[in-house]
Amino acid sequence: MPRPSVQSARLNEIVEAAAKCVAQYGLEGVTLERIADETGLKRPLIRHHAGNREEIINAVVTHVLSGFGELTTMFANALPAKRGSYTAVDHLFDDHGRSDPAEMMVFQSIVAAADRFPAEAEALLKWVGDFTAVVVEAIKRDFPEVESEAAEAVAHGIVALYFNVDSLAPLKPPLAWRRYAKNAALLLLRFLEDNAGTQRAP
Repeated sequence: MPRPSVQSARLNEIVEAAAKCVAQYGLEGVTLERIADETGLKRPLIRHHAGNREEIINAVVTHVLSGFGELTTMFANALPAKRGSYTAVDHLFDDHGRSDPAEMMVFQSIVAAADRFPAEAEALLKWVGDFTAVVVEAIKRDFPEVESEAAEAVAHGIVALYFNVDSLAPLKPPLAWRRYAKNAALLLLRFLEDNAGTQRAP
């Protein structure tokens, strides 16, 4: 039996190689052959350390979502008690808010193959809900008089703008597009601010 440290190192190597395959070919494109080419490991050794193809795909999704979860916690902790919703918009749409291109490709691959990978899709959906909840709570702190439905609507609008502009990054769109998306998100917050005390969701 290999030492736990060796097993862990091999597993990480395989998962990272599989993540590259997902980024290039989608979830359906993950094969032991491609992982073997990427790692230089024989297929029996890959199966020994990481299991079959389905188990490897699950490990990739778990790895990526774990990273997303850590970033979400850091994001939530970075928001101040006052005007946290505006800080959230700054964080999401400024340069440091850009997602890792490979991780975004994994994200998009899971969405595209949701019907064939329901467990992975469910895990991703839960993370999106948790991420959105951080923005919702920041809005509620800034605008406590606004109804929950309105806070949810604005938060979902901001998150949708963020995911849209981030998903287009591989196309290398004009830099102005990110600025437009940020301005649209700020307009949503300013609408709440201008209508504080009277705003009701339709």
